Amino acid sequence: MTIRIARSMLVLASVLLLPLVGTSVASAQTRTWQLEQFDRTSRMCVQHGPDGRTHGSYFIFVVSGTWPTDLAFGMRDLPPGWTATEHYLPPGSNLHNPDGSITVNGFVGVQGPASVPMATYRSHIWVSDGTVTETLPTDIVVTTESWVDCMNRR
Repeated sequence: MTIRIARSMLVLASVLLLPLVGTSVASAQTRTWQLEQFDRTSRMCVQHGPDGRTHGSYFIFVVSGTWPTDLAFGMRDLPPGWTATEHYLPPGSNLHNPDGSITVNGFVGVQGPASVPMATYRSHIWVSDGTVTETLPTDIVVTTESWVDCMNRR
């Protein structure tokens, strides 16, 4: 008798939990947007400088597809003392044109002290719908090289 009750409880629990598993799979299949990777990593070159001098610029990115809710975005893994703007893309769509081109629909402003240690900092743009978060690598290079030499170095 006890085995029958235990088996019945397991069957009932399985039946009750099955819709939750199906919902999770269904929402993963219905996500219709993505953060696009450029042909090479986005790069920002910063001239290393004395204390007190700040550098500000921005990184661009593309979200393609359609999204019914706001997509929050920002940056993480920044150099010490650096900050980035966080905003959102309102519900909408951004689809590839027949020639393969697409509109750049996002940018993140960053700024920080130019006196951080010279290095290449691997930062990440992030975009999230609240359930799924995608990231895109970026490089912030703090150097004494000229901007042109730094941007051409790979």
